[in-house]
Amino acid sequence: MLFELQIKDFILIRQAQIEFKEGFNVITGETGAGKSMILGAIELVMGGQASREVIRIGAESAFVRAAFFTTEPANALLIEWGFPTDEGVLQISREIQQKGKNLSRINGQIATLNQVKTLSEHLIHLHGQNDNQQLFLKGEQLALLDAEIDGSVLSAVASEFERMDAIEKELTELEEKRRDSNRRMDFLSFQVDEIEAASLKSGEDDALEQEFDFARHAEKISEVIEGAESWLTGAYDEGATSTASSLAGQMDRLVSYDARLESFAQRFKELFYLMDDLSKDVDRYKASLETDPERLDTIGRRLDQINSLKSKYGKTIDEILAFADRASEELSGLRQIDETIETLQRAYQEVSAAYMRDAVTLSAARKASAESLEKALMTQFAELNMPQAKLKIELENGKPTTHGVDEVDFTISTNAGQPFRSLKKVVSGGELSRIMLGIKIVQGHRDAIPSLIFDEIDAGISGITANVVGEKLYALGRYSQVICITHLPQIAVFGDRHFVINKKSEDDLTETEIRALENEQIVGEIARLVGGMEMTETTKKHAIEMLNYADKIKSHRG
Repeated sequence: MLFELQIKDFILIRQAQIEFKEGFNVITGETGAGKSMILGAIELVMGGQASREVIRIGAESAFVRAAFFTTEPANALLIEWGFPTDEGVLQISREIQQKGKNLSRINGQIATLNQVKTLSEHLIHLHGQNDNQQLFLKGEQLALLDAEIDGSVLSAVASEFERMDAIEKELTELEEKRRDSNRRMDFLSFQVDEIEAASLKSGEDDALEQEFDFARHAEKISEVIEGAESWLTGAYDEGATSTASSLAGQMDRLVSYDARLESFAQRFKELFYLMDDLSKDVDRYKASLETDPERLDTIGRRLDQINSLKSKYGKTIDEILAFADRASEELSGLRQIDETIETLQRAYQEVSAAYMRDAVTLSAARKASAESLEKALMTQFAELNMPQAKLKIELENGKPTTHGVDEVDFTISTNAGQPFRSLKKVVSGGELSRIMLGIKIVQGHRDAIPSLIFDEIDAGISGITANVVGEKLYALGRYSQVICITHLPQIAVFGDRHFVINKKSEDDLTETEIRALENEQIVGEIARLVGGMEMTETTKKHAIEMLNYADKIKSHRG
């Protein structure tokens, strides 16, 4: 509930402090006195658009502060955002400066405009002529029906539709990817097949290069080995090995003649053993030499194949094999697109079936809500001086949305014998104001907004109808705080608290001031609304009669 509004240097208001009460608060004043400034100040502090033009002439800044008795949802937001909380009280302020930034504060702490707007939604609702037009919108009409419906059904339908929408988008992306991937899959398949067909082994190229060099020089090696063998063994055992053996034996026999020959004999024996071992090794090596003339061609072709793959996929065999692994992984992923699409299609069918089941449940609940709202509003129409008006809420199947499959249309017949037509095509401004007021009254006992502000609720009405609207606003004030700007005495007399706005000029400056009225002051203001600028005994008597009548109605309602 808004219990205090402080305004400083805002348009024509130098300084004002308004203490609102529970129930029905009425604001009146002469035409042009500045009643709209109060509304503008409240809109500003709620996060509305601001410009430096609202700063009073000669002032450096405009300031508005609103103090509320807070609510649990509002406190929950403050805790979530890390703002300080107070025992039952919440303050929002807005300062518009000539120089520098505009500042918004919640409980004294700097806040963003979005935070102010979000918080205000849990504290106060401003209802003007433009808000009446909202009733023409299908979304607003649907929201009125949904106010009576179990929130879990609404949440399920919304969640399922969002899941359906997400799956549809994913399927579309995958279908496009599948179309684009066919050529890519063919190319990857060719690359993987080519590499796998080569049956490469790590290090194979180095071994083949070495073998190729050997095979290319095999003839020369063979010549050298044969020369070594010939030198070691000779044609008729006359080679170096035999010679070393013979010399060792001869010297051994001559040792008795000269002892120094023993050393030579021993060394020639050792030389013989070395050369004999070498001769055997050379012989075994010679025997191991391959004489296949086609091996060189085979190695050459294999190396050409490996070098061809290197030119495409990597500088080494390890790089080629790594490329093949990556290509295989990508190919596998592309091949899984079909499987993923099938999985998503099954998931879509399941979610779609659940959505339709819940949408049917929601449609039935809306039908029941529509019948209940029709009945309740018909009662309000009769009391709001629209006795012949009849409302019919039509529900038809439409395309699936996050709100279900229902399309709603509020139709009305304002006079007996007239066909039902959409609200937009039939009702006048005054009738629309009464319809919206009827809706607010019907929903008043469960409206979560503690403060309601009505501007131009009296547009297009007068006489008995205005009297009924005043009574209804008073009744609505039993559920929520109501603040109403009006020019009709029939409405003003029902106020629990009455404020008047006056404009005064001094030293070529014009200012607007607001003050609360008591007793005789209220009588005087009602008399002015009844008769104009001058209060006469007749207008005063009429004002007293109207106030007494309102008091009687109010006491009856309690």
